[in-house]
Amino acid sequence: MLFSNYIDFTGIFLVYNEKCYINGSYFWDTSVNAATEAISCVLPGTSLTTGQWVRVADPDDPVDCNSNSPSDPFRCTNVTSPAATINLYLAQGLPAAQEGWYKCCLPTDCSDPNSDIIFANIFRYAEIESFTVADLPSDMTVYPQEFKLNCTKIGHYGYGISMGIGSTALASYTDCYDDGTDNCPGTELDSFTNRIRYTVDITWDGTTVSSGSISQSTTGDQMYQCVVDNPSGGDDRTCTLTIKVPATAPSSLTEVNKTATTITVSWTALDSSDADGYVVNVTSDTDTVQTVQVEGSSNNTITVNGLRRGKTYSITVRAYQQLLGPASSAISVFTHCQQEGIYFMYNKKCYINGSYFWDTSVNAVTEAISCVLPGTSLTTGQWVRVADPDDPVDCNSNSASDPFRCTNVISPATLNLYLAQGLPAAQEGWYKCCLPTDCSDHSTKIIFANVFRYAEIESFTIADLSPDMTVYPQEYKLNCTKIGHYGYGISMSIGSTALASHTNCYDDGTDNCPGTELDSFTNRIRYTVDITWDGTTVSSGSISQSTTGDQMYQCVLDNPSGADRTRTLTIKVPATAPSSLTEVNKTTTTITVSWTALDSSDADGYVVNVTSDTDTVQTVQVEGSIPGPVGSISSIMDTTWAVISWSVPSYIPSDYPIVTYEIGYHVLLSGNCLMAYDDEYINTEILQLCNSSNGNTFINITGLNDMSCFIFCVRAYTSNGYGDWIVIVNETLKLPPQPSYSCPSISFTTDSVIALCVIVGVLLILLTVSFIFNIYCFIKKKSPSTANRQTKADDDIAMQVCEPYEIHKANLSEEYEAVYDECQTSPDVVYECVTPNECVTTT
Repeated sequence: MLFSNYIDFTGIFLVYNEKCYINGSYFWDTSVNAATEAISCVLPGTSLTTGQWVRVADPDDPVDCNSNSPSDPFRCTNVTSPAATINLYLAQGLPAAQEGWYKCCLPTDCSDPNSDIIFANIFRYAEIESFTVADLPSDMTVYPQEFKLNCTKIGHYGYGISMGIGSTALASYTDCYDDGTDNCPGTELDSFTNRIRYTVDITWDGTTVSSGSISQSTTGDQMYQCVVDNPSGGDDRTCTLTIKVPATAPSSLTEVNKTATTITVSWTALDSSDADGYVVNVTSDTDTVQTVQVEGSSNNTITVNGLRRGKTYSITVRAYQQLLGPASSAISVFTHCQQEGIYFMYNKKCYINGSYFWDTSVNAVTEAISCVLPGTSLTTGQWVRVADPDDPVDCNSNSASDPFRCTNVISPATLNLYLAQGLPAAQEGWYKCCLPTDCSDHSTKIIFANVFRYAEIESFTIADLSPDMTVYPQEYKLNCTKIGHYGYGISMSIGSTALASHTNCYDDGTDNCPGTELDSFTNRIRYTVDITWDGTTVSSGSISQSTTGDQMYQCVLDNPSGADRTRTLTIKVPATAPSSLTEVNKTTTTITVSWTALDSSDADGYVVNVTSDTDTVQTVQVEGSIPGPVGSISSIMDTTWAVISWSVPSYIPSDYPIVTYEIGYHVLLSGNCLMAYDDEYINTEILQLCNSSNGNTFINITGLNDMSCFIFCVRAYTSNGYGDWIVIVNETLKLPPQPSYSCPSISFTTDSVIALCVIVGVLLILLTVSFIFNIYCFIKKKSPSTANRQTKADDDIAMQVCEPYEIHKANLSEEYEAVYDECQTSPDVVYECVTPNECVTTT
């Protein structure tokens, strides 16, 4: 029966209470104390010969299956085949000396090296079946690390249990009962054998083990214990487990290389017995930026990518095995401010060309101005005072005329400049740094810095100038930024009128001046004045000043103990208004005006303001490079063609003296020429467009329908934009009736019919040629004074014809002329568009 139930198993195994058990299983003595509760040792596919159960502690005295005694309390039964089986059970109480590990050997005895062996633990009271660690992290970048300790008890229902590290108990439970009155927080796995699992959650931060409110500092491998207390006189049970943890941190963490976005570091690797790999941690301020896991104990170099330029990072490295070891000493690395090109670094910040440095903040080697050129190696490099270019700074000595010293780094090329003594007034000002060679080398890179005494104006700028000139009055800001000494006065003005003035300013916390602090380390303070300009008067608060033309502002910094500083800035303002503002044209809904344009040096554009009574109706900004609308437009109409002419725009931008014209036309859908008179009647969906780019102010449009009302529109444009459409409406003429010819219905011979038809055909051809020739002559002979005719002499007209095409936006050449494949002009040739897609040439 047993064999049939487990015939699918291979290899030796244990069976108890109709369940299979693996090697190393535990069995409570009170549950195996009858032949019907025996532990069956089974080896499928074999026949029993001598097989044995042997107590491991006494291998020379196997169990006697046929008798029992205090020293051998077991008996056993067996099955010979088809699966060799020995069933072990207790025939009397189990003495303390006889509990423990037993092994079963099948199909022969344990002395046969070919015999299969399996182990079982038979115990009294309660026992620890297993003590394991669970959920150890494989991702070592997760920090702190968390895992679980699981201790599984089996056997007697009354006991106590605890888990700890060293002498510190992480969890402890007493008076536990598995008979239903249990107050201990274990998880029941098997009620028949009282298998209960107890779990402790552990957190490890690299130096301390903690569980809840309990913690214990530890270094190196962590050894945990689980203890089961048998209160009924049985021996206590203790199991231990060890988690491998590196005892020491990697040493000699070093910056190997860096760029604007990467840092490469290395360290001294640990032995393979002390580390399985490493974790590199990168922080900025208090924030973790990256944590990178490096597998393998011998891998001791890594490049960290994706960093920000010009930023200080703190880097540490840890070794790991099953858990992380302690962190190394941190190193601080400042990424390059830029990938290429020369720059300054000071106080772990990036500075650009033209930066200012206060003398009292650069007066030690640890406070030097670093001049850096990434990707190069230093050869001779120099710092030179701009006012004395022939006398570079001597990096190794200092004097009253050369108060600086400097240190260097070969790669990347770096020269660190600092004051070795006080800065005399004659030595303050602009200095230049040349890398990687000296300043006499034309290929060297150069950057400038101002080293000053007391306080200085770092910048004086204008902000919030609006590109929308239609907003009126106009508002903007003046920003004057002071740097350096904390005691000073500052003012901003236009001409002799002070717009803001502050005295007795102190940046040491007692300041009563309304500046905005930008950097407390260098006392960078920005002062702002809000300006309103109404076209004639500059005002700030209650202060105002009338002015004309360019506005020149000053910022003055008063140094009580040193020279005053002054900066100026100029805002460009036209000094005069455009002249000759004139009404050019008007309709019921439009007004066209023109004016005399200013030179490009005096104006960038114009703003046209339209009011009615006291209300502003429209304010329109006209960019300087957009032409005005074309002048008067006229048309000469025929049956299938029209000549459209116009005059040049009233305003042509000075920087675009030659403009391009765009001509559009379509049939009026209403068919009524009297009902259309402005650009509101242009239908852009059916508008056919041509361009004229050679300076001509006329165009010949062919392929029109006779007796049709057409709207024609013309506008000028440059690459900066289009002028307004100007329209004209006119109707094509009616085609004259064509004579019809037919052969008389008289009976002729075949040859006579053919001859007659040939004669008629020749006459028709001659008549058509004569008709075309007369039209041509008609065009050539038109009088200049004829109404609605082009004023230019016919002999001088270069006729230009365009077929319909999509809108062309020409890219203008340096002379602002474009060439169009669809439209070409020649003084000797007329192009006529016979069909929308075909052109022929006639002379």
